[in-house]
Amino acid sequence: MKPWKVFLKFSDELNTEELLEVFDAKSYFGGYLKIKRSYFHELTKTIKMTKKYLTKRGIEKVLSPDDEDWTYNPWMLIFVKDNEKGKLFWFFIKREKDLSGILVAIGPKPFAEYNNNNPEAKREIKRIINYIIAHLNKFQCIVILPNHLSKV
Repeated sequence: MKPWKVFLKFSDELNTEELLEVFDAKSYFGGYLKIKRSYFHELTKTIKMTKKYLTKRGIEKVLSPDDEDWTYNPWMLIFVKDNEKGKLFWFFIKREKDLSGILVAIGPKPFAEYNNNNPEAKREIKRIINYIIAHLNKFQCIVILPNHLSKV
């Protein structure tokens, strides 16, 4: 499992900083999973509709598994908590110029390890990603965006 390093820095009272490792998703799909533009449109509508979903700025720096600096890309780090099962899922997504996205990595480590040994990983990951926008009451969700993006 190849880890991407995501450095988070939040502009809160404590100036909280944290390093997360998310694990390259290429092996689960034989390439990277492309996520349609319409998914992000629905996610935006969902965030506006429910208080259980929110966005924050916090991605300060991104290093690939080869320690290349990928910071200045349009990243999204989606933290999801399944309210029923208490499970956590992280999805690290790079947005593309056509407004679609590519699932680059997943986490936390137990979720990545589980999918490493799961022949149904591809189907399950896709299902969770789709459930995020379809079953609002089942999840809590925080979308972390890069600090370098200009505020709109």
